[in-house]
Amino acid sequence: MREFNNLLVVINPGTETQIALQKAARIAADGDRITALLPAGSAAERCRASVDAQLDKLRARGLDCAIEQASEKNLQHAVLVAQHQHGTDLLLKEPQSTSLTDSLFTPLDWKLLRTSQTPVLMVRQAQHQADAPVLAAIEAQPGDSEHLALGHRILHLARDISHRLSVELCLFSAEPAPMQNPMHPELYPDSPAAHYRETALELAHRYDVPIANVHIAQGPAEVLIPEQAQKLNAGLVVLGTVARAGLSGVLLGNTGEQILERVNSDVLVVPPLPETA
Repeated sequence: MREFNNLLVVINPGTETQIALQKAARIAADGDRITALLPAGSAAERCRASVDAQLDKLRARGLDCAIEQASEKNLQHAVLVAQHQHGTDLLLKEPQSTSLTDSLFTPLDWKLLRTSQTPVLMVRQAQHQADAPVLAAIEAQPGDSEHLALGHRILHLARDISHRLSVELCLFSAEPAPMQNPMHPELYPDSPAAHYRETALELAHRYDVPIANVHIAQGPAEVLIPEQAQKLNAGLVVLGTVARAGLSGVLLGNTGEQILERVNSDVLVVPPLPETA
């Protein structure tokens, strides 16, 4: 079963090269729908003809494409409304950096990442290299049902998109520091790290990740995930958000935000599934 059938692309009115739209075209399969969302304003109106021409090329490939313009200036709200109206499975957007060397996300980007109920693909590269794997970053903490459920969803979506891009899928998990007492190791026969690795390998097996593509390292995730992505030359990093008790909505958290700022590849941010009554 394909996971991404309705793709919503936020158009960047400041350029004719719409890398998020190009990436959507790369991901989309026959029968999928791509909706290009133009922000409100005259700048978007001026690029409408260019976007329409690009969509015509996609229609010629047999893709179902449409273009619409936001009716309000609050782009965050316009995106959320469009997601609901179109039953969006995947939101694609180009990060709006202030310079070529500045990878910081704008406040709008963070708001979308925190409030979107569907996965968000932040696109930095129009093309995906054939040898650039998809890297699924999970937390394989045994007994943590919330993170394990999110890990399953991350790997499920990462496997789907790796098939669409015809690239390898890799798994990475940063395990916690050893907790056993070095003075009395006999008191801790079952190392927590061993259980952590066992869980990661079980997930890898379930989602068809070869053992050679499983990478586990010890240390802080916000440091190790960007390092591993660079080492593997990953074209896409897939990671998740977590829900915080007592707060409405979905928040990324400090660790997730640091990872996003340090990774140079495309990033797919996966929220947890909505709670059911």
